[in-house]
Amino acid sequence: MKIKAWFIYVNFLLVIQSFGQQDPMYSMYMFDKVLINPAYAGSSNWAVGTLKYRQQFIGFGGNPVTQTFNFHSPIQSKHIGVGLKVVNDKMAVLNTLNATLQVSYHLNFAGGKLSLGIDGGVYNRRIDYQKLIVSTKGDNALSQVPVSSTIPDISYGMYYQKNQFYVGFSEYHLLKKDFNDRTLASSGSHLYKHIYILAGNVFTLNKYWNWEPNMLMKWQPGSALQFDFNAMLYYQDRFGAGIQYRTGDALAAVLKVNILENLRVTFSYDYTLSKLSRYSTGACEVLISYGIKLPPPPVKKEIHPRYYF
Repeated sequence: MKIKAWFIYVNFLLVIQSFGQQDPMYSMYMFDKVLINPAYAGSSNWAVGTLKYRQQFIGFGGNPVTQTFNFHSPIQSKHIGVGLKVVNDKMAVLNTLNATLQVSYHLNFAGGKLSLGIDGGVYNRRIDYQKLIVSTKGDNALSQVPVSSTIPDISYGMYYQKNQFYVGFSEYHLLKKDFNDRTLASSGSHLYKHIYILAGNVFTLNKYWNWEPNMLMKWQPGSALQFDFNAMLYYQDRFGAGIQYRTGDALAAVLKVNILENLRVTFSYDYTLSKLSRYSTGACEVLISYGIKLPPPPVKKEIHPRYYF
């Protein structure tokens, strides 16, 4: 059976999904930390809901498109946080949906706040082979109906913040459960562990300007270590602009506007640095967050405004 050229690209993406990094790529992780660390849930006195939309490898047919929703809030009398996360990621014929609940516990430690969190729920993978563009219809090697598999998913994280410094560690997809849709794509395939290490600090330059450098390290067994280096400059905690470098992949520009104290809109554009730049115009990401400020906790630590969400 002859297959269109882009089908090779689809197979390449499926291989990456099965054996490379499976979690979606994010540029604006610093404004939505609960996506990469469940310990961040409810870590301030704000209840926050966030919507995010991202397109990766713009210019490719079947390029990855990610939509996320999360909500988290503290229960201050109990020193805990609770949250909900839904991530819908579509790539060519492959669609994954990850829905989890988050619980975190916060305690005073070494003059700051130490948070411990867990994340648990389900991970669904759905493949629709009939969306492939082929020259011969009705090939029995391809399933005639979409195939789907749902497996349990558990993750954990730790997050520490003191004054304007923060650092976090998280490990995702602890259960090694095989996908069970009984197709060639599920043969021995499962969710692989993903490890994230985040660190940053907010420096006050004067009464108008703040500067926030941070770093995210991402690692999955069998894949190369990847770093994101980011620097944001803020004016009166209202406007922010920054630049990000992702090793071996992209250079991103980030723009953030606090329309109201509790309403934030952020946009980023990634310029591809790899050989894919010949075919892709990059990636774009849009984030909208809305927060409700709650009464201060019984023991209030000195936390920079950047932390509220």
